Amino acid sequence: MGLFDSLESIAGQALQAEAPPALSDALDNSSIGGVSGLLDKLNQGGIGAVASGLAPEVIQDALGDAHVQSLAGSLGVSPDQVLSLLSTHLPALAAAQGAAPASDS
Repeated sequence: MGLFDSLESIAGQALQAEAPPALSDALDNSSIGGVSGLLDKLNQGGIGAVASGLAPEVIQDALGDAHVQSLAGSLGVSPDQVLSLLSTHLPALAAAQGAAPASDS
């Protein structure tokens, strides 16, 4: 593994560690309306269960390109990265907002 690969790995790990507060802040400062607004959009799309995360494509469909691009710009990452971060961290963000995500059972 070269130096660039090592730096990229370290940066990726740092982004994952900082993701929940950064995502929450970006959502709060967007036209989505914060985490609760995102959950509302998902519910409007018929997607209520976020207990184990959602596929990035599902989040993309619920939010639309403009919101994904806006969040990516706020976080300084690509749209694919923001979708991956949301997919990974949405259950924790929902729980922190007091939402009781449905289980997959």
